[in-house]
Amino acid sequence: MGKLDKEQEARMAGMAYALGIAEKKGIDGLRKELQMRGALRVGLLIDNDRLDKAFEILATTLYGNIMTTALSALADSEGFGEKRLRRFKEAYDHKSMCLVSLDQYAEHFVTFEDMAIDLKKRYNIDMNAEMIASNQEVIDKGRRVLPNVIKLLEHENQHEAADVLREHLHEAVAVW
Repeated sequence: MGKLDKEQEARMAGMAYALGIAEKKGIDGLRKELQMRGALRVGLLIDNDRLDKAFEILATTLYGNIMTTALSALADSEGFGEKRLRRFKEAYDHKSMCLVSLDQYAEHFVTFEDMAIDLKKRYNIDMNAEMIASNQEVIDKGRRVLPNVIKLLEHENQHEAADVLREHLHEAVAVW
């Protein structure tokens, strides 16, 4: 009987949590929260602030590990010395900033997929662009403002305004 009570308590806590999100962010906000937590398999015990901090720690750790491995490999296999290793690190950091920087329309200047396709075309190095594009979509979910605004305008039957924004979006993408 005690187990059923704990299960019932957990369900009630989940319902209360969902109600709070729905009150603050609406049904769409609740839907996004459920999708994000489901995709990441993150329970309710971890709040969004802790989740953001965990992502920050993970990103910093991955960067450090990847940079260490890349610099070590370049030094060992290609004979890179301090000067070339520093130039590589600066170039890598610049490319990384390009990946996370967004233009005025909340679109990427360049994506992982763009880079993967370029590597395949120029050097015949296959980085599985399709998988990389799918990962980019997960990373960007909720970040891309303009497409979401266009969807909202369409939903509210503001088709003319949506068309204007859509045209600006296409112009921005065409420039890249």
